[in-house]
Amino acid sequence: RASSRVSRNSGARTQIQAFGYTFTVDDAMAATPTPEEGKYKDIPSILPLAPGGVYAVKWEQREKWAQCIETPEVPYTPPLGEPNPNNPLCFFEVRSGGYYLGRVVFELKADTHPITAENFVKLCEYRCYAGTMFKVFPGNWIRGGDFTELDDIVYDANDPDFFDFASLLPDAAPGGQSIYVTESGPYFDDENVDAYSHDGPGVLTMYNPGAPNCNGSQFMITFSRVEPEVLDGSHVAFGQVVEGWNVLAALEQLGDARQEGLTFQRITVEQCGVVRHGK
Repeated sequence: RASSRVSRNSGARTQIQAFGYTFTVDDAMAATPTPEEGKYKDIPSILPLAPGGVYAVKWEQREKWAQCIETPEVPYTPPLGEPNPNNPLCFFEVRSGGYYLGRVVFELKADTHPITAENFVKLCEYRCYAGTMFKVFPGNWIRGGDFTELDDIVYDANDPDFFDFASLLPDAAPGGQSIYVTESGPYFDDENVDAYSHDGPGVLTMYNPGAPNCNGSQFMITFSRVEPEVLDGSHVAFGQVVEGWNVLAALEQLGDARQEGLTFQRITVEQCGVVRHGK
């Protein structure tokens, strides 16, 4: 099985070997943006006016690092138990309709799923999830991680906050892929698939197209009314939300009840990264 390897040098750059390539990226960005990062972008706010697909589009100019629109707190307990302080933590900065909603932090269960956790951590570290969009299935889950379908309003290959797919990964598999590239393809096998149940909101699990051992970059995050038996045994639960559940709970309201993943506003992961590497 292939793996990614990271070597630190004396500067603020990282040599990375993954996806079958070797390249250099900046080290993980700081949690707080600098004044130089206060770039401006024109972002559309898509406002539903009536059922049946009638919308108004309002263009907003706002800072890339905009002030968070406060979302109401909701009761939440991490579904997989107390987080292990030795496990890695990753984050997403989530935006909807051009407005910054907040940060979501995940614990990756490297103690039970080291291969799956490493895949997610490295995709966050390389910023592969920055610019990806969420599909929302109310009552069931959020689905994301397809870096072959990016938000072209937000994504900028020339911006170091984003992964330059055209130059660094021009032949990415449709729907995204893992960091593990082997002779059999850019996916990896199910790992410890029965370790956790998808029982409750906030479970981070791998998406697959309905076949076993086809794990790439896509993932799902469960909502409160999910039926565990739909996912248990066929999807690998490997992490949980530990901060920012109120952001994801708010996103559930933007999903179309037809369960096709459509949303009333475009929902984008504009930044991603690693809060803490595991021990």
